[in-house]
Amino acid sequence: MVRQWLLPPAMAGDPGLVRIGPGTVGDEDYSCPEQQAARARPAVYARAGMRLPKPRLETFTLAPVMAALDRIELHGDSVEAALEFARRGKPAHPGVLTFAEHAVRSYVGRSMSGMRPVPDFWVAQKNNGTLWELYAWGRRYESQDGRRREFVFLRFGEAGARERDRGQIAIAAYATAFGAPARWPQSWSEPFTPNGSATAVEQVRVVEVGLSGGPPLLLFEGTPSQVTAYFADYGRREITEIAAGGLSRPGSPCAGCKLLTSCDALPRIPGLLGISSRRAPLRKVSVSDLRYYGKCPAQAHMSSVHLPRAAEYSDEAKLGQAVHGWLETSHRGRIRAACNGHDVPRGDRDWTGGRWTMTGEWARLGSQMIAHHTDVCPYRDASSITEVELEPALAFHDTAAQTIVIAKPDMIYLQDNSWVWRETKTTQKPRFYHSDLLDEFPQLALALVLLAEGALGGELTGSRVELEVLRPQGQDLLYEDPTDPLRVAKAREVLRKLAEPWRGDEDFEARPGRACQTCPVSRWCPSSPGISPTDEATGATNG
Repeated sequence: MVRQWLLPPAMAGDPGLVRIGPGTVGDEDYSCPEQQAARARPAVYARAGMRLPKPRLETFTLAPVMAALDRIELHGDSVEAALEFARRGKPAHPGVLTFAEHAVRSYVGRSMSGMRPVPDFWVAQKNNGTLWELYAWGRRYESQDGRRREFVFLRFGEAGARERDRGQIAIAAYATAFGAPARWPQSWSEPFTPNGSATAVEQVRVVEVGLSGGPPLLLFEGTPSQVTAYFADYGRREITEIAAGGLSRPGSPCAGCKLLTSCDALPRIPGLLGISSRRAPLRKVSVSDLRYYGKCPAQAHMSSVHLPRAAEYSDEAKLGQAVHGWLETSHRGRIRAACNGHDVPRGDRDWTGGRWTMTGEWARLGSQMIAHHTDVCPYRDASSITEVELEPALAFHDTAAQTIVIAKPDMIYLQDNSWVWRETKTTQKPRFYHSDLLDEFPQLALALVLLAEGALGGELTGSRVELEVLRPQGQDLLYEDPTDPLRVAKAREVLRKLAEPWRGDEDFEARPGRACQTCPVSRWCPSSPGISPTDEATGATNG
């Protein structure tokens, strides 16, 4: 029995319509249980809305792709005419349009022998006092007699690059097998209205297609009875848990949450980024995003809308990731014991940290770095530590800048009722580029301001930002004090210089230069040096 989802006083609407699609389940963008419950109730709304302007550029990357595919499959347009139609929609960044052209040309090359495109959504409805709707958003096809149906998930990269949640597959298969055709509701708060009865389907397929290229991936194939069994195993419990909701979990999803104005779990810190109040579209940003922007605004935007990225890890970066992964695993397993020399991986053997395996010289260098960590492991003072979070996803609402600010520290721990924020950096270089730590590592500036604002709670006295620097030759443990007004002022200035140009930009034009050589999304950038117009359309990369 699903508990009645209780509306807080700041919320209104009818909770009796529950609509769940694959995107509500197992999606990183919707990892907050209370947001999932609210999103599944389309008629529920916050009494106090944001009433902010919409962004000038299209932020839904698949919008031009789906618009073009609809023109090709449902109206018989040529690829060129369909792409031109898509370009006349809401303005999109040139990089998004380049990706859309590549995606459309890649997709239409699929063989769909004996299948026809279906314009309507397949929606399964059940009314037991609450109207439940299961639907699937993607591409839909059926045989001429309607007895075979195929649903297609779209993935930006290659199919199977990341395992798809079985709950998503179960909902898509169920809606495909038992759903009746229905147009998209004129108002999202209204139920779907089926324009026909469900066909007696005999066979169902659920497929994933990667828009970067590569073969499609079959996720499910079976009869309606097999769909029912699969749904019982992987779908039913998940949708009841979604409908039940749970504790709010602030993070990246906050920027798209209709509960934003009524959520008590999201800390509000006006002026966090040092920007004057403005009426602007709500955005989310991390320090990494701001550093991307400093290199090239187009790179920052194309990354923020999740265009497929090229491999971007150098051997040095992989080493850093491996060391971080090893330390995280060690700290998770030793909440009250400091890392010691017996734990250090042997440098003459391969060892693994996170998803990276170090071999040869890289294994030796990483082993030396980890050995030096044992001298500064925070658990050396375990008796005074009462709470630890490893790589937590933190979110804060700067109500002046209308920005959800995201942070992911390597570790935060509560020591003698004061929060300590630790970042760990690995390097083989003897010194930093900047003379000031806050200029070198702006994430330390954000951490310092957040602690000074009391954003994590606890006592300010004793609170600090720690930078652990690991080199093969040794280690340093450096500190920043949130009670030092000069250092906090410096941190605020670092954030303001990074955030102000980003917040005022609505076009995100490319800035060709040295950053192009290592840009992970240069494949889609029309301004990238060495890419011809033909290459742009096919997504070819520099050799």
